[in-house]
Amino acid sequence: MNSAVNSTTTKQIENLKQLPLKDLFDLMINFSNDENIQEQLILEIRKRSKYKKNANEIVELKGIEIIIKSMNNFSNNQDIQENGCFALANIALEEKNANEIVELKGIEIIIKSMNNFPNNQDIQENGCLALANIALGNEKNRNKIVELKGIEIIIKSMNNFPNNQNIQENGCLALANIAVEEKNRNEIVELKGIEIIIKSMNNFPNNQDIQKNGCLALGNIAVEEKNTNKIVELKGIEIIIKSMNNFPNNQDIQKYGCLALANIAVEMKRKSKFIFQNQNQNQNQNQNQNQNQNQNQNQNQNQNQNQNQNQNQNQNQNQNQNQNQNQNQNQKINYIFY
Repeated sequence: MNSAVNSTTTKQIENLKQLPLKDLFDLMINFSNDENIQEQLILEIRKRSKYKKNANEIVELKGIEIIIKSMNNFSNNQDIQENGCFALANIALEEKNANEIVELKGIEIIIKSMNNFPNNQDIQENGCLALANIALGNEKNRNKIVELKGIEIIIKSMNNFPNNQNIQENGCLALANIAVEEKNRNEIVELKGIEIIIKSMNNFPNNQDIQKNGCLALGNIAVEEKNTNKIVELKGIEIIIKSMNNFPNNQDIQKYGCLALANIAVEMKRKSKFIFQNQNQNQNQNQNQNQNQNQNQNQNQNQNQNQNQNQNQNQNQNQNQNQNQNQNQNQKINYIFY
């Protein structure tokens, strides 16, 4: 049950910046059904969540649960959804915090918010960032995002807002972090994730964060040969090298660009080695066939030689003159046959 809004509460709300985090969450609990108060409180929590110390304190105060409850209670309030997603994104930078968000069904509320407001760019931006940070934690978190169609919603958001640099940046990062497992990479490729990453990098060649996240995403996706072929087909190598040339002093772009090119090269080399091995196998088969043919030829030659020897013997017996010369000639003929 909500408490009555008295003068003290009103004064607190007017001075939210001065209140400790504990008091903010106490107010959220006491006025859980007051949409206006929830909106103001979650905005202040969003601002404070940017700092690691505050993010950890929010977790200790059971703040994740309170934020998610507010987002569930006011699912039609776009401001609460936007600021709630942003607060969860900041809190999720610590793996243990990300794990708690997952346990409290935070992924569900983030994806629900993105689905409910597909045209709200701020919700899409913050939702992509939240999923990116949660995906960085562990395989279980990534699997949950995939299970809830998170890859699909990220790519949809990037396609819907191709000119929003923040959505492109956060979307590329989310896909990069999700693309650690093979099945996730395959789903990204099937949903044309490579296309949207390369398109984003082409559209914003001067945005270093998009270039960095794009290189990282392509590098992670390029672990399988079929994915490498798709990247090459879509001129991914050219865009990676262009990015590295454009930002020679950005260490992250250089690092992730090298990673991407290395993974692409490994798969292409593996493919070439496979072809070379197949060629060797064919050569061995041809050599065996040639050996069999040579053996058959030798057998035929031996048969012909025996026939010729018999003929020579008959000739020698019939010849009465120059026997020594004929014997020498026969020896020469024998050497030729052998």
